[in-house]
Amino acid sequence: MLVNSKKSIIAVSVATVALLLGSIAPAQADWEADLVTKGTLINCIDPEYPPMEYYSNGTSGKIIGFDAEASAALAKELKLKIKQLATSFDGLIPALTAGRCDIVWTALYLSNKRLAVADGVPYLETGPGVVVAKGNPKKITDISFSMCGKRIAVQGASANEGLVKAQDKVCQDTGKKGIAISSYPKVAETVAALLNGKVDGIVETDVACGDIVNKNKKKFEVAKGYFLGDVSFAAYMQKGSSLTPVVKKAVQKLMDNGTLAKIAKKYNLDPEKLTTVGEPI
Repeated sequence: MLVNSKKSIIAVSVATVALLLGSIAPAQADWEADLVTKGTLINCIDPEYPPMEYYSNGTSGKIIGFDAEASAALAKELKLKIKQLATSFDGLIPALTAGRCDIVWTALYLSNKRLAVADGVPYLETGPGVVVAKGNPKKITDISFSMCGKRIAVQGASANEGLVKAQDKVCQDTGKKGIAISSYPKVAETVAALLNGKVDGIVETDVACGDIVNKNKKKFEVAKGYFLGDVSFAAYMQKGSSLTPVVKKAVQKLMDNGTLAKIAKKYNLDPEKLTTVGEPI
């Protein structure tokens, strides 16, 4: 009787282990089954934002930049091929939620609005800045009251557009002149607006501000003053995706082994700003 009892216990234990293994193994591979294309990581990317992502020939050719190389390194770490899917800025998150890509790694702020519909993994500290005409004739010193009554260009559908709209409301609510906001589909169009005197400043991320000024050193400068800090760029996956924890773990590994730092240095970015921690705005 005792022997039979032991056999029963062993049989139940084996069955339990088999059941557990059966439930764990498929879960480990779920993220691969969820890829849009088997064996490929498709990244929706807006290639007009140097040094983060841009075409090697200006308007065509291979997509290069920090985000392009970092996402390719992520794909390699996951033993996948990479496909960069050029997507307009305002269509990035919609493309992700519609299932046209697996990830959006393309210099998007970590924001509450985006986190409401997608998962985000921070990878680089950044923040907004303002590009102004040389000498800063309009005396813009922050994304606050110094912008009241000014003409400001932003990229449409961006977090920066939201920041400027919020400040415009503050200006008006406190009896000051509102901000004349000009939203453009592309960053290059905001630059053209400042060059042509149509606006007094451009609100952009700090990395983009540096690139814009470097290409127009005799005409532009970055406004000196206080601007919001503690903002991060984030890579986005579908909300609740099985890919999210896999990406977070892989990104951390790429930071720990120096892969992302090497890419950051290549594009004149500060490796000390690499991070997987960030607060949404």
